[in-house]
Amino acid sequence: MIHDGQVIPYVTLSRLLHGAAPSQSGRFESAVIVEGADGLAAIGVDRLFGTANVVLRPLPELAPATGVVAGVSLDVEGSPQIVLDPDGLVSEAQRAGTLPHTPRPPRIPVLVIDDSLTTRMLETSILESAGYMVHAAASAEDGLEQARRQRYALYLVDVEMPGMDGFTFIEQARADPALREVPAILVTSRSSAEDRRRGEQVGARGYIVKSEFAQAEFLRQVRQLVQVA
Repeated sequence: MIHDGQVIPYVTLSRLLHGAAPSQSGRFESAVIVEGADGLAAIGVDRLFGTANVVLRPLPELAPATGVVAGVSLDVEGSPQIVLDPDGLVSEAQRAGTLPHTPRPPRIPVLVIDDSLTTRMLETSILESAGYMVHAAASAEDGLEQARRQRYALYLVDVEMPGMDGFTFIEQARADPALREVPAILVTSRSSAEDRRRGEQVGARGYIVKSEFAQAEFLRQVRQLVQVA
């Protein structure tokens, strides 16, 4: 992985300790950057609990341990807790970092169209965290130009914008043979039944009211339409 412009090895802590495979999801929530005598390494962990000052004690002579274990400390109940050695972690990570790398599948492109910077940033952050590639436009006119330059899997469109509104954007997109099959979700502050009907009439595949926004439901609708597309 890249850290401060430098390529450093990445390996999971479970593999360094006892050769265990990653969790079934294949993803870890955190990576700890460790500095050792031979450089830096990123160590994948399930979670972080915080920091603490400990007294390092040597392992018993007959206790088996790998080179990544420096010793133990005792918790408040007197139970031993393993303490890892940064030099050993970096050295082992460098040796383990030569495994073949399986490239990730390309990210699905989504276009967010909203004149509100706050809304664009919020939707972009949520979508990128979920693994999507996100492009944004501050107007429907700009969004239409972007849609004609690049193929997207989904449009997320505000209704009330200066110039062309979201209803008109969807109408024009559906009138274009190159764009008509791309689904669109309206994300708007307008919640009336009339606006919802208008959204259905122009061809929107989803309707999300900003005041009722829920991240899980938002991602569910996005995922469902992207899979269908």
